[in-house]
Amino acid sequence: MFMPVVSAQEMQSLDRLAVSLGCKEENFIQEVGKQVSLIVLDRLEKYSLLKSVLLLVGKGNKGADAFSTGACLLERGVKVRALSVFPLDACSVMNRLFYRRFVEQGGKVEYFKESMDWVYEEGLILDGLLGTGFQGKVEGDLAIVIGLALRSKRKVISLDIPSGIDGTTGETKGLAIVADETIALGMIKIGCFLRDGWNYVGKLSVVDFGLPKEVRNKAQVLARVPKVDFLASLLPKLVRNRHKYQAGYVVGLSGSKQFRGAPKLAGMAAFRAGAGIVRVFYHQEIGEIPHELIAQPFSLKSWQEEMNRAGSLFIGPGLGKTDKVFRFLKTKKGFLEIPMVFDADAIQEDVEYPPHAILTPHRGEVLRLFKLKKDSQEEDLLARAQKWVQHTNCILVLKGAPTFIFIKDHPPIVIPHGDPGMAKAGTGDVLTGVLGALLAQKIAPPEAAMLGVYIHALAGEMASSSKTSYSVIASDLIECLPLAMKFATSIANFGPNLA
Repeated sequence: MFMPVVSAQEMQSLDRLAVSLGCKEENFIQEVGKQVSLIVLDRLEKYSLLKSVLLLVGKGNKGADAFSTGACLLERGVKVRALSVFPLDACSVMNRLFYRRFVEQGGKVEYFKESMDWVYEEGLILDGLLGTGFQGKVEGDLAIVIGLALRSKRKVISLDIPSGIDGTTGETKGLAIVADETIALGMIKIGCFLRDGWNYVGKLSVVDFGLPKEVRNKAQVLARVPKVDFLASLLPKLVRNRHKYQAGYVVGLSGSKQFRGAPKLAGMAAFRAGAGIVRVFYHQEIGEIPHELIAQPFSLKSWQEEMNRAGSLFIGPGLGKTDKVFRFLKTKKGFLEIPMVFDADAIQEDVEYPPHAILTPHRGEVLRLFKLKKDSQEEDLLARAQKWVQHTNCILVLKGAPTFIFIKDHPPIVIPHGDPGMAKAGTGDVLTGVLGALLAQKIAPPEAAMLGVYIHALAGEMASSSKTSYSVIASDLIECLPLAMKFATSIANFGPNLA
């Protein structure tokens, strides 16, 4: 169901443990070559590239992985060329072994200073320069090669983590490979998600190179990434004779004169995510509303009546930071028996949120929630978030790129999907509506949080694909929610091979 995320140091420790138990590095690297070559072949076809691959090879075992992959590709008729940055006698034992196998298979290895024409050739680059043990700044010949790779217009796939990125901290202190895709070996490294890492890794996939189960079980897991087929399996089941209240009744408290669009975005997103009826209460007039949406001024009597029928509640989008709102959050307890989503101005310090409520802050809002005046190191903020959910038993969705989800008694969950085009006002309101709809359809809050963030991110990717990342707006995500739901449904019905 989940893929573990570990530090670079932990992965190295697991590798050493496996070898101490009798496993052979040679067999691991051979398996990496087989698995990665299959992915490379798929990408060559997907991107309609010439069957030509350039290996950028360093001196360590990541270079050996590249040579192993290259040998497997040669067996399948792919034109493979290897560019080595270091002389052979400076390379690791495994690197030299798989160098020889690559050459025996007909591969050609060149020293990078002898040839610069590769920058302008077509095909795909496989980055095997620096492994997860790298720390510091790329310098010398490595910096030259990475700089040339950045100038190239080729698609780039990085092994384990893009060269130049610290596998644990995500830092880069100089040049680093910007990958279109990163193939994690064994387990995903936490540096993919921290600091600069997410800007460099591209799409993420994972290959299993044969690490024994007893070794994997000893891993100190820092986070987890849910598999797509597991997320798709969480979709609410449909019955043919359901009515709109069974489909899910979502109530919202949202909107103000200044932010009239927020409740409409949240409400329509709830409909597109499956809700059967959506009603929004507002304290201030919000203007014309979509035909499908019910909206009315807030009154305590009407509110309490609807709370008895509602399947879920969202509070916050567009409310504004007023004393009236804060007093309501502090004193009203009648809505605590149903699943709830808090967003935007409903996320305040010193509010006692009900257990299992989902909060969806962005970076600034979570600082307010934790009473922090300035941003802190990512590791510190993530630790604070985990401590907060342990204390409150709420679910915290820390929106960002990527999004982290915190649930009591579980490692943080990372949803590595989405697009830069989603960094627009109103997209958070869309997420609130999606979460409200899933909760109203009786999905448990932890599962609703994971599925909702994934569906939202997928809609963002689809919207950006057609509109470009520059031009996407929040309502585009709502238009793409049906496509995202359809895609997830196809995975749930026919399996993960469609992902």
